[in-house]
Amino acid sequence: MKSKLFLLFMAISIIPNCLWSQELSNGISKNSFSELNFGIAFLTSVEISDDTTIFPGVSFLWGTTIINDNDFIVEYSAGIAIPSIITGKVGIGKKINNTKIILGVRPYPTNLYLQSSFTNGEKGYWTVSFEYNPLDSDMGISLYSKALITLGYRWHSKKRK
Repeated sequence: MKSKLFLLFMAISIIPNCLWSQELSNGISKNSFSELNFGIAFLTSVEISDDTTIFPGVSFLWGTTIINDNDFIVEYSAGIAIPSIITGKVGIGKKINNTKIILGVRPYPTNLYLQSSFTNGEKGYWTVSFEYNPLDSDMGISLYSKALITLGYRWHSKKRK
């Protein structure tokens, strides 16, 4: 329970910083976003069943993408989710043309992830992620999740004046 409260506190503390975008003077861009994701989790637990169970989920995240002049990316986000209540991600990657490839960690439910974006649109862009939990799939930190596949839409935030 303490870890859930800590993650919720982290999400609430970064939301104000995620509501703006800017181009920094040293060639680094910092862009904020909001993102809606739908996905399916592959659950493995003797308590649920002997086989893998597929379970749907949804999340809404607020985040920031920082890209340097070499197209190296640092990205983080946090938000609300069903069924986990809270979630977040932190990753690093590379921007190739208009596509962003990110490799990272979702602390809760615990997964490693690979995420790709699609070409930017006027209001935002689509993302897809494939996630895997290399740890034991227990109720504590992984919510029985062994893997996740998500499809999301990410809205650009307005620039701060």
